[in-house]
Amino acid sequence: MKETKGRSEGKAESAGETTLEGVLDAIESRLESLVELVKGLSAENARLESELASAREASEKNGAAAAALARHEAERAAVRTRIERLLKTLEETNVPGSRT
Repeated sequence: MKETKGRSEGKAESAGETTLEGVLDAIESRLESLVELVKGLSAENARLESELASAREASEKNGAAAAALARHEAERAAVRTRIERLLKTLEETNVPGSRT
């Protein structure tokens, strides 16, 4: 009986090794696939970080441009008010028949 048991243990070990090899191969294959995926995602992350930095830079420039535009519009409104006041003064002084 020992002989029979030894043979079946040998077959079980052989089948176990084959199964273990298959499992290890599958794990290794999956791991390689995941490593490639991580590399691709890392590259995509770097690209997105670069785009984000560019977008932030552009946003800051646009913010500065918007502030400058608001300042110029305020100056324009002030100049327009002043010109209108000067024109009104000129019209009042040039009214015919109002000379004293």
